[in-house]
Amino acid sequence: HDHIRRVQIYAIGLARELGVQDDSTIKAIEAAALLHDTGKLAVPEHILNKPGKLTAPEFEQMKLHVDVGAEFLSAIVFPYPVVPIVRCHHENWDGSGYPRGVKGTDIPIGARILSVVDCYDALTSDRPYRRALSDEAAIAILTERRGTMYDPLVVDTFVRVLPAIAEGILPPTAHQ
Repeated sequence: HDHIRRVQIYAIGLARELGVQDDSTIKAIEAAALLHDTGKLAVPEHILNKPGKLTAPEFEQMKLHVDVGAEFLSAIVFPYPVVPIVRCHHENWDGSGYPRGVKGTDIPIGARILSVVDCYDALTSDRPYRRALSDEAAIAILTERRGTMYDPLVVDTFVRVLPAIAEGILPPTAHQ
């Protein structure tokens, strides 16, 4: 729950900083932040909570969560474009992502935003396979992936506005 709320707040704050003003797009980003991993319901728990690196077959099974989630959500009539964001949240800027290899600005802006903020929050949170990284280490990883995995403008804007966005959602001792 905390991860989802943080991702929503980061995503909406970042979208506004990037100049997204369309209310439908903002609402789609907010809903997609909440629902983007719905498809993980179809991934066995032993894979989701594995303490080490996934094997190739396990990773293939994990990748299915994108299409499964998009299919689940396609059964719901949203008044804004949630499903395209969910379907593209693991696509990479350079086209190396999944499930379809979409690249660049063909990836919806909401998915480009969601991928950066979701990664940042995952890196700065404890996981079964590693302890949380510092903000500095997480930002270094985002910066390293800028232009390959992530939209450079989205990364640059997120790094610039992170202190202001994060100020209201994390206790100062947890966010250093």
